[in-house]
Amino acid sequence: MSLEEKLNTIIIPDYPTSEVALEEAVEVLRMKSREFDTTSAGSGIKGVNIVIVAGGSLKLPAASGLSMRGVPLAEALRHITGLVGLKYTVERHAVAIREQNDQRVPVYQKTTSLQNHMEKRILPTVQFQDASLEEALEYLRVNRGCYDMGDKIPPPLNYVLHLREGVKRPPISIDLKDIPLDEALRYCAEISNVRLRYDPFAVVATDAETESASLPATSSAQPILPLMDLNGATLEESLHFIRVKSRELNPDRSELSIVVKPGAPRASITLCLSQIPLSTALCYIAEVSGNKLSYDVRSYVLSPVGLK
Repeated sequence: MSLEEKLNTIIIPDYPTSEVALEEAVEVLRMKSREFDTTSAGSGIKGVNIVIVAGGSLKLPAASGLSMRGVPLAEALRHITGLVGLKYTVERHAVAIREQNDQRVPVYQKTTSLQNHMEKRILPTVQFQDASLEEALEYLRVNRGCYDMGDKIPPPLNYVLHLREGVKRPPISIDLKDIPLDEALRYCAEISNVRLRYDPFAVVATDAETESASLPATSSAQPILPLMDLNGATLEESLHFIRVKSRELNPDRSELSIVVKPGAPRASITLCLSQIPLSTALCYIAEVSGNKLSYDVRSYVLSPVGLK
């Protein structure tokens, strides 16, 4: 049964209509949708996922008109979102409560193999209460979920935070069941007002519309880095790590040549990436530190963004 059909079939006996936070009213609808779902017998997927993308702290007015009982879930959602001037949209795996002027439309077409793998990884439960974006992403990174491609091992979720400093972001509160990893990630990003950029080896959460990280052409393929875990490292410390790992991983024990041009911004670099080409890891170090990466036949060159 489609989500739209569920919304019109599940009957909600009663729900709060006044003097409670929207988040509390939605939680009641979410729980009752699971309790009174008679459409999912035997499937194991009961109820409807409801995500508050915006307006969770809004409070239903004291006088909200007639009390409504025994109505379809769709009508109950229309009622409580209308009371606070919001709307709901029916999406593939959840109902999303949004601002009236929110015109974002989910894009389900996958453009990278990483997205395809993320879509096939189903998370039985994703539950956050007032989590930061960093906390939510770290949870999703380590949550393996269920992978529907037989015995194949899913690739790791590598994510990169490339965000403006000092921006206050809404906390993330969601309660989702049987949701693909890419959809859970999308809702976390939308609540936090950030964009997602899918590169071949990582997802980048950013405040700006950016193109995929482009690697400069090199003379030979770079080895795969099993793990890079940097936490508040300086640019110098990060590049030292890359040089050391290049000596360990290159068959001839050669060291990657890296040149940093004067004027490189001071940066605190936090990256946790696994099973990623060494040159790609270097590319992300450059990006989050405010540099661009190029290659001059013998060396990788980091130069400040905007430097000619």
